[in-house]
Amino acid sequence: MNRKLLYVDAIVDYRGVVASPGAVLKEGNTILAVGTPQEIGTPENALLTQSEGIITPTFVNTHAHLDLSGRGNVPAKSSFLEWVREVVLPIRRDEEGIQNAVHAGIKLIHAGGSAIVGDIAGSIKAASTAQASARFIISYVEFLESAKELCAMQQLLQELPEAFDVSPHAPYSCGAHTYEAAFASNRKVATHVAETLEEIEYTLHKTGPIAAFEKQIGVWNEQEKPWGMHPVDIGLSAANGKPFIAAHVHYIEDRHLDMLADSLCTVAYCPRASEYFGHTNHRWQEMVDAGVRVSIGTDSLLCLDTPDRISVIDELRLLYRRDNADPRLLMKMGTTAGAIGVGVDPSLVAVAPGETAGLLLFNSMAGDPVHAIMNSTEMPVWL
Repeated sequence: MNRKLLYVDAIVDYRGVVASPGAVLKEGNTILAVGTPQEIGTPENALLTQSEGIITPTFVNTHAHLDLSGRGNVPAKSSFLEWVREVVLPIRRDEEGIQNAVHAGIKLIHAGGSAIVGDIAGSIKAASTAQASARFIISYVEFLESAKELCAMQQLLQELPEAFDVSPHAPYSCGAHTYEAAFASNRKVATHVAETLEEIEYTLHKTGPIAAFEKQIGVWNEQEKPWGMHPVDIGLSAANGKPFIAAHVHYIEDRHLDMLADSLCTVAYCPRASEYFGHTNHRWQEMVDAGVRVSIGTDSLLCLDTPDRISVIDELRLLYRRDNADPRLLMKMGTTAGAIGVGVDPSLVAVAPGETAGLLLFNSMAGDPVHAIMNSTEMPVWL
């Protein structure tokens, strides 16, 4: 019997409480009906399951690094650049370990309650492995400034398989040619923006720790001029009205709130990674209030505190506890805002008739079901 009728204590999605008590009639990956048990009734040829719990859609992770999942959690270093040099670069050089790391990352993402993932892939091999392993992986192949000329970057993009999207790493590691080619490619674009104060110094003046790091690893280009712009200005200018994901966005100026709101940019905020690297007072709530689309990512397993999962749910619960965030807003940030950001149909992460990317069941707690999800420390199970 393929049809299943689920009776639960409540149904919750980006709208808040959809029904309490709740009933969902589904067949395979298609939801046929949603409502209260009285509204849905007992359709014929449906297997009835009654559970004490709360149904939600799967959550969307808009910024992950699956190919950095092989080492587990790693203690923070004294600086971001030291972390890149001592932790990330050795992993990226280990080509034999990439597939295992990606497979591990996908399992941890699933354990964390997500099916739709915006993955920053450090190589075509990593992107191929991810997309062959899961249906809703959006692979942004990351480019550093390996190509200084526009024609060379265009050639790299022409050789990139059509299934993959693109991620110019960041304004401090990619120049105007790279961003221009990325946005002209008609692929989805994701990039790191305003992740550190050092990035802002570098894009404005080409000085500071990043400049010293480039000299140290032999990639310094004396002839290349600084952008002379804030990273947010760089991203918005390069996009020129096109949608893209801006990861992190820790440091903005007041004027950027309206600029971001008027754009098609989706901010991918990674709360635990932000704390791991010592960033404080992210202006995500101000962004939302101004009309900016803010979604949730996890960044890599390296900077998380949960070795058994990579979970957007943990990120949302942190914001709920730390920032006293509205749980209904958090549900939107963790589902439909992320879906729009990565360019998939947001109805896939709504508990409504139609195709679903997956349903989860949380244990019930006393009180409002949306608050209960955020107050809990337990992970849901897949339905």
